[in-house]
Amino acid sequence: MKNFIFNPLTSKTHKGVCKKGDFVTYKLQISKILGFKTAYFVIHKDGEEDKKFEMSIEYVDERFVHAQIKFLFSEVGFFWYHFEVDTKNGYFKLGKGSNFDCCYDCIESNYLQLVIQKETINNNDIKQGIIYHIFVDRFNKSGRVIARKGLNLITDWTTPVEKEFNQNNEQCNFNCYGGNFQGIIKKLDYLASLNVKTIYLSPIFEANSSHKYDVANYLKIDSMFGGEEKFKELISKAKEKNINIIIDGVFNHTGSDSVYFNKLNRYKSLGAYQSKNSKYYPWYEFYEFPDRYSSWWGVNTLPQTREDSSFFDFISGKEGIIDKYMSLGLLGFRLDVVDELSNKFLLAICKRARQKNKNAYIVGEVWEDASCKISYNERKNYFLGDYLDGVTNYPMKNAILNFVKNANVQEFVDVVNMILDEYPKQIQNKLMTILDTHDTMRALTYLGIKKLENIDLSSKYNLSKDERENGKKLLKIASLMQYTVMGIPTVFYGDEVGVEGMRDPYCRVPFPWGKEDIDLLEWYKLLGNLRKDEVFIDGDFSLLYAENGVVSYKREKNNKKYIIVINRSDNDFEFETKDNMINYFTNEKLSQKLILKKDDYLVLVSK
Repeated sequence: MKNFIFNPLTSKTHKGVCKKGDFVTYKLQISKILGFKTAYFVIHKDGEEDKKFEMSIEYVDERFVHAQIKFLFSEVGFFWYHFEVDTKNGYFKLGKGSNFDCCYDCIESNYLQLVIQKETINNNDIKQGIIYHIFVDRFNKSGRVIARKGLNLITDWTTPVEKEFNQNNEQCNFNCYGGNFQGIIKKLDYLASLNVKTIYLSPIFEANSSHKYDVANYLKIDSMFGGEEKFKELISKAKEKNINIIIDGVFNHTGSDSVYFNKLNRYKSLGAYQSKNSKYYPWYEFYEFPDRYSSWWGVNTLPQTREDSSFFDFISGKEGIIDKYMSLGLLGFRLDVVDELSNKFLLAICKRARQKNKNAYIVGEVWEDASCKISYNERKNYFLGDYLDGVTNYPMKNAILNFVKNANVQEFVDVVNMILDEYPKQIQNKLMTILDTHDTMRALTYLGIKKLENIDLSSKYNLSKDERENGKKLLKIASLMQYTVMGIPTVFYGDEVGVEGMRDPYCRVPFPWGKEDIDLLEWYKLLGNLRKDEVFIDGDFSLLYAENGVVSYKREKNNKKYIIVINRSDNDFEFETKDNMINYFTNEKLSQKLILKKDDYLVLVSK
């Protein structure tokens, strides 16, 4: 028998995040065999000292003393709490990571109670379909493309991607395949068939690489993509299909080969690298002018920008970069390395975007738990209101892939519980739920490789026939979870037709038009139709079962519910449904007792 029972999802009156002004009751069960004396609720606001409050006894039964406390949250912010219990058998401190089965006198960490100003209900449109992530140079090419000086245009779309190196043996990205806006326009009907409601474009600002994360000129859209007029046409044509556009906002750094830094003397401007008298010199931090300067993770081609300069207003001020591109009809931005932007800068960007469109969607690239992240000695206010609408859901990506590949149930449970407890409901619904990105190995490759040990993840690797078939089977399971957990399914171009690839650059291969895996494509179209149900847009999520390689969860809204069951164990799984349910994929009415085979799955929907 457990000595203590506390579950933040069930042992308090507010499940997860609460609002300013809310009373929240916390309940702790304490085993009678310990010889209970007193229980305390210990809490502090971020940066402040602990405050200890004695808990009252709600009632006592045969096994437990039931202690509780009702606490008023009068401020917005991050609050950290744990419990302390004095008994005849010792003094216990109980928090996140505590072993509640035995005597334990320390805690791994406190629980987080996030207190927000209010829940936001904007940008509901984006939740009604999926997000499709396009790496522009590699999705589709249409019409004539002229390479700018210094970039290599590969004319054969089917040429395999290879690593590139410059004369200093440094990896570079000068090879371009010519994917452009006109190519995307040509495929809008295709995207609509997948239930795409939002296209997320990798950076489109002029830059001297294929990836464009080394911005050369924020004021210009890259000519190889088609320039500003063609971009406006893409926005217009997409809206005719009820599809919105968001773009990558790269505001933490520019390229060294840019109008602003001009290290290679490509531009007519007086760059920061060339002279301390440059108007752009204050944008950067030099340790020893001109060759030693602050750069993103030490990459010299990506000099880091300074927010305490005119760069701040250039991006987020009136008639700045956010204004310029939101005025073209964008829905919003995916902010690159958002954890390297200060709260002040992020807030300015978000407010400026919403002044142009109150329903703007601003999502940040975060690879970890985003609820309370600290970066550069600053607690990030992503979810407190007026900041982000969502983040890139890397924890869920890793949990899904690890469960599907390795039958790891616990990581999935931990991530689900973290999101339910620490992310506001509206944030949960607007997460970018991914399986891979331009920075990671393709999901099909990860799931297909039998043994990852001793394989260079940045190398070129082609799946064998058996590995590919196994990867496809597992990708169907992983994508089913991606489409039915909380958040917006975000598909990296080509996943739906079986694109393989290790890490950059091999995950960024040209889309295989004419050689699509039709079986996978039909599967993704089926998932797209499933996603249209309002239950998956903002319905409640709850875990039903998660043990021994089997996961089952429920989505529910307005008396309609779906139950998803996935068996990755080595045995058949027998379970029972209490309600009349049908198999979503076959429309077959199901009996109450069901047996799910190994590697099988079910989507049950209430009649």
